Amino acid sequence: MMARMKLQAPCLLVASPLLLDPNFLHAVVLLIEYDEKGAMGIILNRPLPLNLAQICAESYLTFAGDDESTAFRGGPVEPQRGIILVRGGLPSDEDTVLNFTDFVSFRKDLLESLLLDPDARFRLFLGYAGWSAGQLEAEVKEKAWALLPLRAEWLMSEEPRLLWQRAMEAGTSGPEPFLG
Repeated sequence: MMARMKLQAPCLLVASPLLLDPNFLHAVVLLIEYDEKGAMGIILNRPLPLNLAQICAESYLTFAGDDESTAFRGGPVEPQRGIILVRGGLPSDEDTVLNFTDFVSFRKDLLESLLLDPDARFRLFLGYAGWSAGQLEAEVKEKAWALLPLRAEWLMSEEPRLLWQRAMEAGTSGPEPFLG
């Protein structure tokens, strides 16, 4: 039996099969910030039906990357807000470092430079998932979410729609993570 993981950022939140809220149905969330004031993360497995080129054209931004690149729905809060998950490069002091190769940024200047670099490895998320003080702790206690350690290979998965199933197969925090 796996030891219970402590709720802390960064980590992955895996939605219970019984969590039927359409915003989080079968969601895998990268928890970015967590403290006594609340928590914030982005849903990793919700690609949008819009490609980055379309979004950039509508936002008057220049895009030099792959035409197949898509944006992701990061969550139900502030869907007009862009959050960037970046692999490689140098984060600034205001960015959130996740591990040795990945970081999260809210900087528009960084997004603009990434859009111009066809070799840049990043994902753009629109919106985020947010929890008020104590809310996420209560949801984890109620077994709405299971916790997994950060898995770098999942952050930019080639098959993001399969992440929830992978997380379920990975044994989220014990053999029966959603049962009392």
